[in-house]
Amino acid sequence: MRSVYIACILACLFAVPAAAQESEDLNFASGLEQFQDIRRMLPSYLNNIGLQMLTQRERQIEGLATIEDVSRRRAYLRERMLNDLGGFPERTPLNARVVGVLQRPGYRIEKVIFESQPHFYVTANLYLPTTGHPPYPAILFPLGHEPGGKTNPTWQQMLGSLATKGFVALTWDPIGQGERLQIYDEDLRESKVGDSTVEHTVVGAQCLLLGEHLARYTIWDGMRALDYLLSRPEVDPTRVGLTGNSGGGTHTAYIAALDDRIKVAAPSCYI
Repeated sequence: MRSVYIACILACLFAVPAAAQESEDLNFASGLEQFQDIRRMLPSYLNNIGLQMLTQRERQIEGLATIEDVSRRRAYLRERMLNDLGGFPERTPLNARVVGVLQRPGYRIEKVIFESQPHFYVTANLYLPTTGHPPYPAILFPLGHEPGGKTNPTWQQMLGSLATKGFVALTWDPIGQGERLQIYDEDLRESKVGDSTVEHTVVGAQCLLLGEHLARYTIWDGMRALDYLLSRPEVDPTRVGLTGNSGGGTHTAYIAALDDRIKVAAPSCYI
């Protein structure tokens, strides 16, 4: 027993300086005023680069004076975007099918599934006027990170309102939202990681490890959704608009820059 007692005392004696060393004594920046903001160094460095690029962009935009200048700028931006995205996949058959119909006053909702890539399924809702005379003008409506994907009540109200005003409107679930959750928990009946922004972060990291970009998938989904919208005989292809909020606003800017079939784009609250 005496030996155990001595061992405990020795352990306590040696533990005290060890614990102290594990804290501030081992922090090389402790007490050094110039390192107090070390956590901000990388963000500040990147922000400065971004601000310099924005200043350069502002000068370039101010120099646009003719339609030819704008066309060259558009071609430049499209080339850079496509290069950063790694190009797009081959256009393959959509294999679209309507799997359900909901009747509403003045319009109907068709539940649609199509394949933006082979066996890569996209769930969508098409809002069709039941008054007036086709072909109707159309709205492509990419979604943001709001809960529920295309079932979100605010967006259902928005799309139903467009349909009652004589627009065909199409929206779809982005990857990681609505019926396209990628990290689904059968017990929780929702995503294992919570919000769709976290799903996009996780799936985005998986894409980066493969040398890909999540935006390549999501933007292509939107362009294939436009393919489906224009395949409908109810739609006037010369009158197609694009609008969305938040992440949908970002996709509005991207898709409009990459696809000339969009005649009017109105991004809302985006990066």
